[in-house]
Amino acid sequence: MFGGGKKTSHGPIGIDIGDHTVRMLQLTRDGDRYVALAAASRPLGRDVCLESGDAYHHAVNHVVREMLSSGKFQGRHAVSCLPAASLQYKNIRLPKMPHDELASAVQWEASERLKLSGDAMNIQFFDAGEVTQGQDVRQEVILLAAPKRFIEEHIHSLKSCDLELAAIDVVPAALARCTTHASPTDDQDADVRVVIDVGYTGTKVLITRGQRICFFKLIEIGGRHMDQALATKLQLPAAAASEARHDWMSGKTGSDGDARILAALGPVIDDLSREINLCLRYYSVTFRGRRPEEALVVGGESRNTWLWARLCEDSGLKPSPNDPLASLDLTPVHDQVGGPDIWAGWVVAAGLSLRHISLGKRKIRGAA
Repeated sequence: MFGGGKKTSHGPIGIDIGDHTVRMLQLTRDGDRYVALAAASRPLGRDVCLESGDAYHHAVNHVVREMLSSGKFQGRHAVSCLPAASLQYKNIRLPKMPHDELASAVQWEASERLKLSGDAMNIQFFDAGEVTQGQDVRQEVILLAAPKRFIEEHIHSLKSCDLELAAIDVVPAALARCTTHASPTDDQDADVRVVIDVGYTGTKVLITRGQRICFFKLIEIGGRHMDQALATKLQLPAAAASEARHDWMSGKTGSDGDARILAALGPVIDDLSREINLCLRYYSVTFRGRRPEEALVVGGESRNTWLWARLCEDSGLKPSPNDPLASLDLTPVHDQVGGPDIWAGWVVAAGLSLRHISLGKRKIRGAA
């Protein structure tokens, strides 16, 4: 998205700088399979994700250097992505036009609608497809805007770790690449897929059809808000509330503890479910297709089965039986990534590493 690059015999190191954890995963192609070469993860600290500027980039730089020195990564080519919260997202509709004219039209619309200066922001977009508006057929576009200053700081921070960046990507593209790389490219006949990525500071909702990104939204409700609700309800310090919730997610609490946590988290999950329902309604109305039936719930905060079952139930969706990492052989890095119960946190990192070893065969449609 925000940069191109060259290909190597193995995949680049996918660097997912999440809300409070950095994950790095490197894959290689073995026939029709993808095999993990190396993986590592380190916490940033739960307060760092709320920081910006030098403190944030220093923390990222420190953990990336540590993982590179202790891991078994091959080469220093990498694909990173900007944190989802660092971008602005907006859906716009334009008259139908050739794709080579669409980029300049999007740039103009961004400057007019968002009052963004081209000198200060980098503008990219996803072509979400054709929609009917009254009697007209329009082009639905998902606009992404990132401050150039932040991109430059991001690049400088990673290059100072002796990394050669093959590309700077974005979270929706990485999510789509990992969850759709086995799908057919004909999006007209493909099933609609909903991906709900629950993070610490927010939740990402992605809707794809085939390999076309049709919808993306960042909802500002995540693990941090669950911790705050739990701290208030149980009158606990923030750190203790976070620890109690993660013990619960890992199945370490008894029935009494479960009941109290469920009661505290209920209103937060209700709010999140309501926002997800609005996303589904927007998709159904905009593209006039059948409502999605299944959702894939991923992300570092999605490990608890009650959580993703509740989100799906409240949204009228069934939990998807598909494992987005099923086509990846993670056996060589099992000690680093853990078992299937926590693999969901590695979807973005996998999608980043897949960028230059899968795009030769298939490409995320609509990406600028």
